[in-house]
Amino acid sequence: MAQVSWIFLDDFGGRHRVGLYHGDRSGHLLIYCDARIVQVDFSVKETRTYSFFIEDELCEVSIQKEKEGFSYDFRVNKQVNTPRNRQRRAAERRNWWGVAAVLAVLIAAVSAAVFFLMRWDVQQKQKRWAEAFTFPLSTREKKRLDQEGHTSVARLFIAYENQQRVVYYNFTTQESRLVSGRFWAPDTGLILLPNGFPVNDHDAFRVEYLPDDPRVHRVLFEQPAPETIAAYLDLAARAQQAAHPDNRPTRNRCIAQVALAEKGWPALANFIFQSTPAEQNPRHNRDSYLRLVREPALAQRMERECWDK
Repeated sequence: MAQVSWIFLDDFGGRHRVGLYHGDRSGHLLIYCDARIVQVDFSVKETRTYSFFIEDELCEVSIQKEKEGFSYDFRVNKQVNTPRNRQRRAAERRNWWGVAAVLAVLIAAVSAAVFFLMRWDVQQKQKRWAEAFTFPLSTREKKRLDQEGHTSVARLFIAYENQQRVVYYNFTTQESRLVSGRFWAPDTGLILLPNGFPVNDHDAFRVEYLPDDPRVHRVLFEQPAPETIAAYLDLAARAQQAAHPDNRPTRNRCIAQVALAEKGWPALANFIFQSTPAEQNPRHNRDSYLRLVREPALAQRMERECWDK
């Protein structure tokens, strides 16, 4: 006679012994739980499964006919629709929702961290670029430039020296003296001015210098030469055309010209970078462009002056 037993631990800490007796020749079967008989069957000589409850759990004992003899298995059926299984599935759904909520918070936190790190990295690059455009002047020299400085136009030239990018500039004083300077720029894409504008070869800006010592000077990047403003307007018009190809080129250029006339040349940076996400250029980007062109007074002037262009 075959005799098999299992130990079942319920969810409340209860311990239950499940066992069976199966006659070798007669095939008579008895299944018990603790001191209680739960199933009796006769002449069991083929594969069968018997179900019964322990507390509120539906349990099954399986008898599998093998080539020689039988094998026996005990399991809890967690798939069938019982009150306990419905509670279990409800608890699992709550747990999954909890896990999903934790994952959502984690993903949001990681995304926010990545966004701010990228933004910080861009800001640090812009800070380093801005520092490259400053000139080490003493307080006395700055004061003298304010009081005695003459003006000229400095032109920029971008080159590479020892595999590093360098920006050269030169200007001619009123006394026909040629003065040159340079600063290094990181080779990481566009060279941006402190106001966010890209620097290109041959851009020109107003420069102030001391007539008795023109080595003391400062390039005023916030005061580009008219030809450089014209180049920025061309860049803005091309960016506007690329972003709005359904408009005629004359209309897109008119829109950029109105922004230039209304807001000054720094506003053109919003047109140039209108397809750039904020994390790449926090100062001039898609959002800053939309804020600019949606200003009521500016939008009305653009519509009034450019509708038939």
